[in-house]
Amino acid sequence: MSYATAETALETILKTVSGYSATNVKKGDDRVLGSGQAKAIIIRPGPFTREISPPGVINNSWQIKLELYIPYRGEVLTFWDSIRTERQNILDTLDTYFTLDKSAGVIYGGVESGDEPELLQIGSNLFWWQVMRVTIREITTVAYAE
Repeated sequence: MSYATAETALETILKTVSGYSATNVKKGDDRVLGSGQAKAIIIRPGPFTREISPPGVINNSWQIKLELYIPYRGEVLTFWDSIRTERQNILDTLDTYFTLDKSAGVIYGGVESGDEPELLQIGSNLFWWQVMRVTIREITTVAYAE
């Protein structure tokens, strides 16, 4: 497995969440925020750590950032409810795919933390925005070349 494999598996699962599809789940593509979508998720790479244990066992821990955007229109309380609902739908779906739909090498994949939702202005657009962090753990083996 690689980071790209984990990111693609996560993207595929997110597109199964009610109201999400290829039109509003994007890898690093901010253009979705100006496309008039009712909500959007942008997937971005985060930090990673590695533990190497001889002979050739590598424990990787990848972090992937999910940025949830809901355009701000109207009443504040309505949009707080929207971000709570959207966040919970994402969590509930990802919780059912503990190994990212049995992706090769993945021993765990799930949301481990999230930032507090906040208002974010991009150009003339105002969004409720929340960053959630998905951690992917994998174990791989390598054959030493030396």
